[in-house]
Amino acid sequence: MSAVEYRSILKYRLMIPMFPNDETCPVCRKACLDKYGEHALHCRELPGFKYRHDFVRDALMDILRRAGISAKKEAPVNFLTDPAEGRSTLRPTDVLVFGWEGGKHACVDLTGVSPLAGLRENEFVAGQAVMKAESKKVERHAKACEDNQHAFVPLAFDTFGSLALYDSLGARLE
Repeated sequence: MSAVEYRSILKYRLMIPMFPNDETCPVCRKACLDKYGEHALHCRELPGFKYRHDFVRDALMDILRRAGISAKKEAPVNFLTDPAEGRSTLRPTDVLVFGWEGGKHACVDLTGVSPLAGLRENEFVAGQAVMKAESKKVERHAKACEDNQHAFVPLAFDTFGSLALYDSLGARLE
């Protein structure tokens, strides 16, 4: 690791501003390149944006495989299709775990978020961004899964290492 990389990572973890002012991102030209450098990690236009999400998904698949649990990644589920529009309105589940609980299959949805999201509006609270992302996932997908006899398991994580994991009944796992 170079000295520049080390200093940047240290500033990021200690939440020391890297830039004097917020500016427009030169890559996506949409979002604000924040003074903490967080947008640079999450800009959707950068190559490899989905790397962290896919890495966690693949690690989960490896754990399930080694445990002898049958699962499929990026599995299409027909109940996430809107019949009126004739096309899928929601993306496939990140991981479909077969025979999760009581014979139900589980739709596992992974979400990687910025721990500094919303920092301008509120004070920083460790894990707050992860909890908010998880809550949005439950609002968006849990009912469709339940209506179709599937469990819904959101798995939200952030770049600081926080993890929000709930069981299929909505109870937070500690």
